Formats: sequence, structure tokens, C-alpha cells
Amino acid sequence: MSELEYLRTQWKTLHTQTLPNLAKARDAAQTKWPVTLDHCFARIILDNTIGNGLKQWDKVIQKPATKNMSQEQLRNAIALGEDIKAGKADLRHLDAVSLRCRNKDQGKYGYHTATPSDTLEGDARSKRKRSSDTSNEPQVDSKKKIKVANRQSTLQFEPEIKSPEKTPGIENVWQTRTNIEDIKNTLNRIVSDPTLTPYRKKLYTTLLSVPKGRYTTYAAMSDYLNSSARAVGNGMRNNPFAPDVPCHRVLAANRTIGGFNGDWGKDGKYANKKTELLRSEGVMFDPSGKVVGEPFRKFHAFDDIQ
Repeated sequence: MSELEYLRTQWKTLHTQTLPNLAKARDAAQTKWPVTLDHCFARIILDNTIGNGLKQWDKVIQKPATKNMSQEQLRNAIALGEDIKAGKADLRHLDAVSLRCRNKDQGKYGYHTATPSDTLEGDARSKRKRSSDTSNEPQVDSKKKIKVANRQSTLQFEPEIKSPEKTPGIENVWQTRTNIEDIKNTLNRIVSDPTLTPYRKKLYTTLLSVPKGRYTTYAAMSDYLNSSARAVGNGMRNNPFAPDVPCHRVLAANRTIGGFNGDWGKDGKYANKKTELLRSEGVMFDPSGKVVGEPFRKFHAFDDIQ
């Protein structure tokens, strides 16, 4: 058996048998399993590897995937599947990324963490509950009900963070931050620090607007501040307010880890620590070590409260 054939067999077994079986058994590797069907696992993994979390996989290569994937793509897909199996990758987050690639929303795809049979039972209970008030309504065709039950996935999306451009004011800016007073105190520390230049005060204030679970880049910040990526990097290297001012959320333009504590790149002395911090906040990485998704750019200057 050639290496390509071996990888194809490994990939097929992983997404058609191993992962569906774990999902149906509600294995502890994942807190919740938003899907149980083999084609759903293939969709999620391929959108996040072949599509890099930015587009659905069949916009990159032709169908069928197994036949048209390169050896590298197969290895990446298998690696992510193994991470899901081991609990190193959050399947719910990956599912959300995949659905966003396909412009799917939670209104069309109901939340599931159980098997299709559980969904059918839920539909039946709901139907019985409505029967007393809707006795004249037409009966739902059983085939349609089965189709709905099998239309998996999704994960519960995070609450939408309102754009500072539309809703200025700290009370509306970061719904993911639980202590508004902490933000105000940090802003006061930045503004009142006598050792900082006006540029660095503005830099750290801007960085404070990057929410938990998101990342930005040196280039994105320099564009906003009309400076340079080097100037942003120097400010991150000498950040006296970490982790309250989250310099670990600033990455390189190519979505790699960038610098941390004076070292640069994935082989840097503190690269693993930076990666762990980001993962703990919900940022996901693809098998090549790059973060998934677009960088945050809707910065806020907090002028209304300073």
C-alpha cells in the first residue's frame, strides 16, 4: 500500500467510524458533541484545514475530498481529527467556524448535542405540547421530520460583540468582559503613567479593546494608529501592563504566533506560553500552527470615558 493510499484509509476510518462512534457514546474528550454523522465531521475538519477556517473546502479542491486531497491535506485533516478525538481541539468551535464559512446561522440549524433519535423525541414532545392549541394545523410529514433531525449541527455561538464604531461607550463595547471597573482602572493606569510616550499610551489603550477569544496583528494595529508594525512590536515587547493589556493577542500578519517576551516565532522561548494563553481564551489554531479566522480590527479609543 502506498503512503497516499494509507493516508486515505486512515482519514476515511477516522471521520466515518472513530469520531461518529465517540460522539454517539458522548465520549468525555469533548464537553459536547454538536454532530454525530460522518459527513458532518468531514465538513468541519475539511473546512478548518483545507479551507483554513475561511472558506468551505469544496471551494478550494474538487469533490470527492478523499480522492482529490494531497498528502499534506490528508495529514492535516487526520491531525485535526486526532486532536478532536483527544480533546485537544474544541469541536464546537470548529463547527462554528465551518458554519460561518458556509454562511449558515443558528436560526436555520438548531443546536444539537445528542443523537438524531434524541432530536426526534424532542420534536415529538414539542408536537404533543402544541396539539391542544393547534389541532387544526396540518400534520408534519414524517420524512420531513427525519430530515430535520438529521440536519446537524451546531454549537451555540458566542454572543455577538457590538462594534465600537456603532455603539461607543465602555458599557456596550465588550460584553465578554465581566468587570467593567477593571477596564476603567487599567485605562487610568495607562493614562497616568509618566514614563510612557503619547504613542505608547494610545497603543496600549487600543490594544485593550481587543476582546477575549479574538486576536489582532501588528499590521492591523499599525494601520489603525498610522504607525508601523515595528513600532507596535516594540510596544508589545515593553508592555508594563500585561496581561491586563493583552499583548499576547497580537500576532504576525500571516497568522503565526509572532513575538512574546522578546522572542520571536514558534521556536521562541515563550511561544508555548503565548499559545496556551490564546487557547485558554478560545482562540483556535489549525494543524500548521496558524490561528483560525480573521484578525480583530474594530478598535476603540475609549475617548468617551477618559
